[in-house]
Amino acid sequence: MAQQESGRPAPATDIPYVRALFGALGWGVVAFALQVVFGGGGGTAGLLIQTGWILIAVVLAAWPTWYAARRRRWPELWRLFLLAAPAFWVLRIVTLILDRLLFH
Repeated sequence: MAQQESGRPAPATDIPYVRALFGALGWGVVAFALQVVFGGGGGTAGLLIQTGWILIAVVLAAWPTWYAARRRRWPELWRLFLLAAPAFWVLRIVTLILDRLLFH
């Protein structure tokens, strides 16, 4: 008979942070493509600044993705990609607002 532990969270699975970073980086590539296609006329300097903001959002979004993936035991990259979406896009909106306040 299997013993069930009630009230205790399941132990976290050992998923490397880099794997969660790759999941969030997928959204970074999507955001970069959208910036190139629909971006304003900021030129090369504007594109470089936006790329920096995107990279900041990727690195910050990977942290909650990594934490949640460890708790849910989701090592698959496609799940990490989907799991990173809300955090990445919220952070991307924040970085767009910061960019607007600081540079325009």
